[in-house]
Amino acid sequence: MARVVRGEFLSLRSREFVEAARVLGMRDARIIFTQILPNALPPIVAVSSMMVGTAILTESALAFLGLGDPNLFSWGSMIGGARSAMWVAW
Repeated sequence: MARVVRGEFLSLRSREFVEAARVLGMRDARIIFTQILPNALPPIVAVSSMMVGTAILTESALAFLGLGDPNLFSWGSMIGGARSAMWVAW
């Protein structure tokens, strides 16, 4: 995530609209919050949503294997608990 954000900021800081804001006399903090950050948000949101999906799949896989918290109710524990019933009552 940090590499994506850093790379996006580095690529955006050399764009023409940032140069124009610098020529107009904007301070660095204002350029970051008004010019660079709104343009860097779409890749950040895309990577974040993929990371959430990966975390859900990882947690369900660990719970399916019995390595999760037995007190929590999750997709993996539901499927793991129904393994014995799948052959009889599918």
